[in-house]
Amino acid sequence: MANKSANWFKQTATTANPLRRQRLRVGVTGLSGAGKTTFITSLINQLENHQKGLLAQRSPFDRLDSVRWRRDDIKRPFPYLESLAALSADPAAWPESTADLSRVLLDLRFKPRGLLGKLQGAKEVSIEILDYPGEWLLDLPLLNMSYGQWCEQMAQWLGQPPRAELASTLHERLQAIDPTADADTQELATLADHWAKFLQRCRSEAGLSRNQPARFLQPGSDVAAEMLHFVPLLQANQHTTAPTGSWWAVCEARFNYYRDFIVRGFYDEHFRHLDQQVLLVDMLSPMDAGQAALADLKDAMEAVLESFHYGQNGFLARLLRFRPRIRRLALCATKVDKVGPRQQRAVQQCLEDLMVDRLADVRHGGVEIKGLPLSAIRATRQEGEALVAGLQGKTGWVRYQPGDIPEHLPQSLEVNSPELLPLRPPPGLHRNEPFPHYRMDDLVAWMLKGQRL
Repeated sequence: MANKSANWFKQTATTANPLRRQRLRVGVTGLSGAGKTTFITSLINQLENHQKGLLAQRSPFDRLDSVRWRRDDIKRPFPYLESLAALSADPAAWPESTADLSRVLLDLRFKPRGLLGKLQGAKEVSIEILDYPGEWLLDLPLLNMSYGQWCEQMAQWLGQPPRAELASTLHERLQAIDPTADADTQELATLADHWAKFLQRCRSEAGLSRNQPARFLQPGSDVAAEMLHFVPLLQANQHTTAPTGSWWAVCEARFNYYRDFIVRGFYDEHFRHLDQQVLLVDMLSPMDAGQAALADLKDAMEAVLESFHYGQNGFLARLLRFRPRIRRLALCATKVDKVGPRQQRAVQQCLEDLMVDRLADVRHGGVEIKGLPLSAIRATRQEGEALVAGLQGKTGWVRYQPGDIPEHLPQSLEVNSPELLPLRPPPGLHRNEPFPHYRMDDLVAWMLKGQRL
């Protein structure tokens, strides 16, 4: 009779208590080059090997019974196996950057704790992560802009170095267009192609972050090519009007479609229901590129955080009439294995110095912020004060002394280049062994903090 009652209580408690199965939606975001694909691959790997790595020594992972990476019933699953193949190849290579939307679903099952927990049964947590090209983040500020305002902003950006030098003749061609004249659709398509190449040069040659529209660099599979046939008209402003069929009318209509259906649809579908956010930032590359790249990163990241304003007063909250659910933010300087362990905290501090005002706004909104210098896959090993690593495209090893990182970022944003090297992944990585890393265990533990396990 006693066993019968216990079984009945267990079934009733499991049915009546939906907290035994929880869903955690984590937004993993970061601009292009932050290492998001490598991060997600390492995250899955660390959880799959929770009994072997550093996670095994931490609560609640000491009670983690099983982990399942789901792909068979998921639309556009994250390319975990392809990423593993690249990392475990000979020679090892970094995974391909994200080119389109994909999803990660991880089911975690924890052993029950205490008498009541045993009666209720195992606790399950499903972690959902959306993977997408980092460039798409930079489109979110467009939601609060008209086409004329965007033209004014682009005119301002193109008038300043290094964009002024990179735009060269393209700037002259855009400046020569009369917004009220009849549009030449073939010329418009050509100019849009040149604008995309200009954005690519801004990113690759000058290390700039603010490159709009982002889909010109990574269109994804859900955007028709002709919808990207618009450019900024540098003679136009927010007060411009023009007849149907004009350069202004055609470009404005396509910009509005891009903003209202592509950008807003992407935000509305994927970001409204996030519980937490992990923001990955490659701080070292802009420090290496120089003052202009750091200033551009600052503006880009402030715009991103403004778009995800954590409270009732953000413009997206007013625009979409909802209160964001995000209450916890992890801000992570990535690829810190390129410098010595004692310098890694300095890289994180420089990132937080760069964003000090915006982070203050976020904290004022009641959001918990966790700062972590992170290396999802550690490519270096330390020998004394030097680092040893392999270089991409080369065999053998190099021993080098990383450049100095200041304890704080100067307000002038002028820093000595850390002189980064293009490192390849470490050899011998395997799915059934936890990848070497810096602080992935801290981040994963942070993600589950507050869950009733």
